[in-house]
Amino acid sequence: MTVAMPIWRNRVSPLLDTATRLLVLTCRDGAETSRRELMLSATSPAELARLLASLHLDQLLCGALSGELARDLKQHGVPVRPHLCGDVDSVLQAFCRRRLARSEFRMPGYQKRH
Repeated sequence: MTVAMPIWRNRVSPLLDTATRLLVLTCRDGAETSRRELMLSATSPAELARLLASLHLDQLLCGALSGELARDLKQHGVPVRPHLCGDVDSVLQAFCRRRLARSEFRMPGYQKRH
């Protein structure tokens, strides 16, 4: 499984559209097998979506993102889990343990709509 997360100061970056660093992890059988950091320099939502799609991600974990970028990612088949916040390692552990729904990982002000 390949998971990516935009990062800023060892936390989930608050806005994917303007993130400059992306953490990419590969996990197998519940254990991390590789971790790398990429520098992002996309100039448009479409360009960023193409770049993220080229990584063949199983999941993109992020904070906020623009509607345009969300549409572009969906069009490219990139599965996104938005509205997250927190320390990088804590969010990754919660993801692996299927506990990202906990309120401590929700962006302030975000309310799930039914």
